[in-house]
Amino acid sequence: MSTMSNTTAASLTLARNKTHPRLGVIAIALHLLSRLLLKRAAKHSCDHINETKTEGRYRQWRQQQLLQQLTDHFDVTQLRDKDILDFGCGSGELSRILARHGSKSVTGVDISSEAIVKASQQTVNEKKTDDAAPVFIHAQDPKSIPQDDNSLDLICTFDVLEHIPDVQAACRQWHRVLRSDSRVWIWWSPWRAPFGHHLSSLIPIPWIHLLLPQKKIFAACAAIYDDPAFIPRKWDIDPSTNQKKPNKWHDVQTFEPFLNRLTKRSFEKCANEAGLKISRCETHGFRGAISGRLSAFLRRIPILGDCFVSYYVYELVKP
Repeated sequence: MSTMSNTTAASLTLARNKTHPRLGVIAIALHLLSRLLLKRAAKHSCDHINETKTEGRYRQWRQQQLLQQLTDHFDVTQLRDKDILDFGCGSGELSRILARHGSKSVTGVDISSEAIVKASQQTVNEKKTDDAAPVFIHAQDPKSIPQDDNSLDLICTFDVLEHIPDVQAACRQWHRVLRSDSRVWIWWSPWRAPFGHHLSSLIPIPWIHLLLPQKKIFAACAAIYDDPAFIPRKWDIDPSTNQKKPNKWHDVQTFEPFLNRLTKRSFEKCANEAGLKISRCETHGFRGAISGRLSAFLRRIPILGDCFVSYYVYELVKP
């Protein structure tokens, strides 16, 4: 016991005095625990770490994830001959998947001009079939979709809802651009989910964003990022130099606007107020026999239910 205590004390002193002298005890503890968990994951060849090391591997993994989200939860035969919008398209992986299912047209829209350029270029590089290639448009106004009224049959937004700055404005825009009896397909991991913080590459600790102050969390992120043992992911690498980017975490103060802290209740309120009808809502819990049964029970608790959700699947309809 005394050897373990001495080792821990030495580690704390090293982290405090040599790496980040202004770190508090909580941030130091987060740093040490995260370093241990990341080292263990790397030792066991964790799929998520391996698949996010390079741009090529990440893109392939991302395509597989999006295809599974689409085919596991939605009827892809409904894509045929439809005018479809990929809302928050990023680099266009989902748009290209949608275009391969007989759609009449696919338009990807995103507020990131860099993502739109990347999506367009990647589509040119990957085009191998006679399917109509998706078109990508930069949304210069984050509260407006650059599409005509009543011009779309379907909107797909996967892994996006938690990043939308103004969800109420987005729902109103969905209602505006959809034709009557058209739909919105949503795959969404909520803020209160175990890893709703989106920091698992740095702090692989569930619910940490609900338990600790943001300042402590980002201080730990900064320390972990500077740790020589940290394995950078593809988004940490500067493509022009192939070197790790400068540490941005010293300047980060809040999760906003990257994450909007959206809850199930607040989202459904936004959808209803925009005139969209919720025709389907599926709640998916944790995997595993024991954790699955436990999360199924805990999800019924008011307010706290979001904490035990892995992801939601929604289908909205414009009446």
